[in-house]
Amino acid sequence: MWVPMPLNLRFSESDWERIERDWAAWWAGELERPLVVLECVEVLDRYDPHCASVFLGNYPLVMPAEDLLDEFVPRLENTHYLGDSFPRFWLNFGPGIVAAFAGAQVHPSWDTTWFSPGKTGSVTDLSVTCDWQNPWWRRVYEITQAAVARWGSQLAVGFTDLGGNLDILAHLRGAQQLLLDLYDVPEEIDRLVRETTQVWLASYDRLSALIAPAGCGITCWGPCWSPGSGYMLQSDVSYMISPHMFERFVLPDLVACCEKLDYAFYHLDGKGQIRHLDMLLSLPRLCGIQWVPGDGNPPPQHWLPLLKRIREGGKLCQVTVSPEGARTILRELGGKGFCFVISEPQLTPEEGIAFLKQMGSHLSPQMGG
Repeated sequence: MWVPMPLNLRFSESDWERIERDWAAWWAGELERPLVVLECVEVLDRYDPHCASVFLGNYPLVMPAEDLLDEFVPRLENTHYLGDSFPRFWLNFGPGIVAAFAGAQVHPSWDTTWFSPGKTGSVTDLSVTCDWQNPWWRRVYEITQAAVARWGSQLAVGFTDLGGNLDILAHLRGAQQLLLDLYDVPEEIDRLVRETTQVWLASYDRLSALIAPAGCGITCWGPCWSPGSGYMLQSDVSYMISPHMFERFVLPDLVACCEKLDYAFYHLDGKGQIRHLDMLLSLPRLCGIQWVPGDGNPPPQHWLPLLKRIREGGKLCQVTVSPEGARTILRELGGKGFCFVISEPQLTPEEGIAFLKQMGSHLSPQMGG
């Protein structure tokens, strides 16, 4: 009988102890420094044209889960986890895969995943339920199960990207049609968002039952680690709706998810969502905000008043920045309560260690090295 070999990770038991200690302190507001998530990939893997697609829908549904996991071994083993980064395997089936569980069509491509309605017709005929025999749910479940069984004692297996409630409905109705529905039949959307929230929570529960017992913490599509239930919540459609609609159609879903989660974050994507920030800051169980300026906008270090507003609102803040961007925020706003995800694909491990030294003596260059 073939037995897969353990991963040869650049990460020790003492590294895991440090991750649990420092991330737990950050969540509690007790860490005086920022978290710095920095992964550096060895050159041979970084430039390999045959590197595995990160979108798992590109692999045939009949491909054995173990064979699919084999595709990711080289990258996992060739990654240096520096700073406060940690080994993780995230099941990326595209943003809002819950829509596929409920009947949306999935259209994978190499660098993203598209969705389209599984059926057309009146919104009154739509009901959001999850078919646990649906091939996409079964695929997500079996790969999560296989990853936990194979690697769960070595790395954090991340929740697939479940999506936000209106984002899921946009896949099921089509984005343009959903926007019309919000105006034309708001009472039907009230019903559908409640149904979508219940499917989201049920999907989370079933995956959590696989992931949580493994003991390497909780993570998802956003590079956060937590010692208990957590997720990066989102609602990208909210870029296109008013605060009144956000309060009616999105906020109840976020409240319900935050009640479920011990460590909830929100993905604030684009300046069109800034108008909803006060409502987000008012949620007592929402721990933090991930700010993403969006394509064509200045990077996070150019939004210092917004970042200050998030921190003064009592929330943690995660941003994806260049090394210079991290230094700017640290210099202008301080580091406490921030998590800097360093985006510099060509950074070598040696350069990464040098950057950590520049960030301050409290960031040990050996962390995760």
